[in-house]
Amino acid sequence: MSITRDKKLNKSDVRIGIWKFILSFVVLSIISFCTVFFFFKSYHTQRLGMEAESYKYSELLGRSQVLNIKIDSISHLMSLLDINKVQNDIALRKQITEELYDARSIMGEDSTDNLKHYAVLLNHIGPMLDLKTKIISVANQKEYNRSQLLRCQGKNAGVVKELKIDPTRKFTGRRR
Repeated sequence: MSITRDKKLNKSDVRIGIWKFILSFVVLSIISFCTVFFFFKSYHTQRLGMEAESYKYSELLGRSQVLNIKIDSISHLMSLLDINKVQNDIALRKQITEELYDARSIMGEDSTDNLKHYAVLLNHIGPMLDLKTKIISVANQKEYNRSQLLRCQGKNAGVVKELKIDPTRKFTGRRR
């Protein structure tokens, strides 16, 4: 015979124990499920965030490449304006300002912070173009004044030549 000193459990104590076990099992299961759920949700959120950042970065790289091409084009046009190889510099300046406007619109407001080197360059091209315009107008004024001076010198030379001729030598009338 076995002697047990344990108190016999009644049915209500057994039921309460079973319910405590079930309730603790359910709570632990919910906590583990929430942990796994939030782990995968955070992974998904981070993945979406990284994809958005990657898309913004690739868009920024595309803008940078397009701006590089635009800046090269503006540089070429400025060099043409600098060496005076064009007949109509007004049309060339207009084309340069259009290229500048296109470059600024490509850069946009949000990427001005990211593409600072292009923003600084575009801000300095405007005053350079204004200075070149002033230089061209001064050069044109110089050429105009030079041509006026040559014309005046030609007229002066003709007047001096006329004045050097003695009017008495060509007189055909009788002498007194």
